[in-house]
Amino acid sequence: MRIAIHDYAGFAFPFDLSCELSKRGGNVLHLFTGASGGPKAAFEKTGFRDPEICNIYCKLIDKDNLIKRLIQEIWYGNLVIKKLEKWRPDIVISGNTPLVAQNKIMGWAVKNAVPTVFWLQDLLSIAAKSIISNVSRPIGKFVYWYLNIIEIETLKKANHIVAITDDFIPFLKKWNIDPVKVSIIKNWGPIEQIPVKNKKNNFSVKYNIDQKFVVLHSGTLGKKQNFRLIVDTAKQLVNDDDIMFVVATDCRGKKLLNKNIAEKKLKNILILPLQTTQIYPYLLASSDVSLVTMEFSAGTYCVPSKTWSGFCAQKPSIIAVDKENLCARITQGADAGIVIPPGSVDECVKSIKKLKNHKSLRIKMGRNARKYAEKNFPISKIANAFEDIIFKVLYN
Repeated sequence: MRIAIHDYAGFAFPFDLSCELSKRGGNVLHLFTGASGGPKAAFEKTGFRDPEICNIYCKLIDKDNLIKRLIQEIWYGNLVIKKLEKWRPDIVISGNTPLVAQNKIMGWAVKNAVPTVFWLQDLLSIAAKSIISNVSRPIGKFVYWYLNIIEIETLKKANHIVAITDDFIPFLKKWNIDPVKVSIIKNWGPIEQIPVKNKKNNFSVKYNIDQKFVVLHSGTLGKKQNFRLIVDTAKQLVNDDDIMFVVATDCRGKKLLNKNIAEKKLKNILILPLQTTQIYPYLLASSDVSLVTMEFSAGTYCVPSKTWSGFCAQKPSIIAVDKENLCARITQGADAGIVIPPGSVDECVKSIKKLKNHKSLRIKMGRNARKYAEKNFPISKIANAFEDIIFKVLYN
């Protein structure tokens, strides 16, 4: 069986799935692009049966220029199609992909009678409306109208849809998507790659944070993530010499933070680049608490998967997202951290102090997080669910 898994973003957890399906005997092509920015999987060959790895090379995507971004996404979709035409998969699973490119990929599959699974990670038309409306409501409405047409069309082209949260179901029903072809598989953290390690390690010593209470945010900082919460909370705690905010992010996030750090004269924020898969567990181990922050409007369309890495590392979380968001519900249900209103500096300060002053609470919440990860994140369990869907799509 020839399975093409396309993850535009290049995250670690989809590559875990590709590797597991390959080990089970599938002939797997894993496609991604380094041009998308953000954290990437290691993409290393590890054994006899490994997926074929394809980095779709193109210019770095300009996420701040709508016209240029649209042209780049069209070009990117064409590049993916060229690879698929040459490789000839039996089934395509595609996710984390801009809608214009995703629509082109699904259109090619329909034309060539190749079954598809739309791995629905975000409701992108709603995301665009929310983000752009902060600048211009009329433009936000227009962009939503345009992208929503594409999103619905693309979802209807897919043979099956894997949604990462049941929060998406009401939207899919509203858009007249057949509920029979929708399954829920929650995202996960690559637990096999993130063992629990000591806080004092070569990484924490190198950056002189082994004796600090470290609040960590690791991942992209864009229009969905509320970077101001990090900066404003750090300002409130600037006189507490024991607390250090560590932010591992990409160039875009670094520019946003540097501008605000200079304005507020903050010395308690350490900015680092995104870490490699090999170093990442030591970055997580160096922290005392993981901070996940989203804009309030992102609560309905985005589930920040960076949450699950903190779970794997046995760290408690401060989740600054809407309380109805899946990651907030899971964190609260597992007693693995503290959920606060998005953007609330006072609550963030209060939560950091609470976890700093109560070591037993940190330990308990961290253990609960790891326990949840051990139960829900093993790749064998997740691959079973995907295999069931693959066989259903191919043979039913």
